Amino acid sequence: MSYMVNPQAWGAVFPVPVDVVDKNIRLAGAVQLKVLLWMLRHSTNGIDIEKLHEDIGISKVDAEDALHYWIEAGIIISDNNVSPIKMQSEISHNETKKTSPVTERKKDIPYIKPNMNQIVARCTENPEIKDMFSEVQSILSKTIGHDGQSTLLMLHDSYGLPVEVILMLVEYCSSIGKDSFVYISKVGRDWGEKEIDTIEKADEQISCLRTSNSLWNELRQLAGIQTPKPTNIQVKFLNEWKNELGFDIDMIFSAYEEMANNCSRISFPYMDKVLKNWYSDNIKSVDDLEKHKSARQKSASASKSSNQASYDIDEFTKRALNDPLIYKKKEDK
Repeated sequence: MSYMVNPQAWGAVFPVPVDVVDKNIRLAGAVQLKVLLWMLRHSTNGIDIEKLHEDIGISKVDAEDALHYWIEAGIIISDNNVSPIKMQSEISHNETKKTSPVTERKKDIPYIKPNMNQIVARCTENPEIKDMFSEVQSILSKTIGHDGQSTLLMLHDSYGLPVEVILMLVEYCSSIGKDSFVYISKVGRDWGEKEIDTIEKADEQISCLRTSNSLWNELRQLAGIQTPKPTNIQVKFLNEWKNELGFDIDMIFSAYEEMANNCSRISFPYMDKVLKNWYSDNIKSVDDLEKHKSARQKSASASKSSNQASYDIDEFTKRALNDPLIYKKKEDK
């Protein structure tokens, strides 16, 4: 049976970037594709996030997560709202921030999956490839077909991941309940671009991912967030707050509360500015934060009292200069 687009369906049309199909058709989920199609359809009208998630029938958080996917894929761009909080030590912090080989990213790798003939040839040339397929089947407790084999071989040959690193990647994905080859491919591409090509680098990356997932789950419970998993951007923020700034979940939640008092929706960039401001003020714990707030309140009260005293003295001087002098006759005894 053959298929074709109904000629009568070719009414008004809108363009779709070829990279959506060529590079993302296997990686993007249904919600992400729906969000992108809606955006392309309404690109000339301006994007209204409220109307977007209502028209598609998904939550606002899911819509924003899907948008983050396409931002990272380079299909759409965002004029991120600039936080009104001024980061006084931002430049000096960025200059002194440690650079980890895990976070360095090389040029995007093309998404090209090998065909069956290429898979057979590579298994013949290198028995380690065939052993990798068998080991992955044991990890996932299921038989992997052509799609799984082509994904794994692409991770090895195109993304430059050694067999042992690929096995660590698959074990991690399986441990968090995401063992689809779409997800494995997405994580593998990220690792390839970051040049996570040794057991040590893979172990460090997995540790960071587990830390961010743990922090996210704790933050979800404290803040009542419904989204089960953080986005890649949120993971980066969580790792920086924990590993580079040294903040625990209590301080991160305090920043969340500060953000919630000033924003109508969750904004990790806003929380980032809050935490970096605290970091620059050497506020490392909730106790430090309480002392800092108490000192500010005392300073504000002292300033208010000083202003009030100044007003009273000024008023007395004004009255002394302008009020008429009244002489009272001394009464005879």
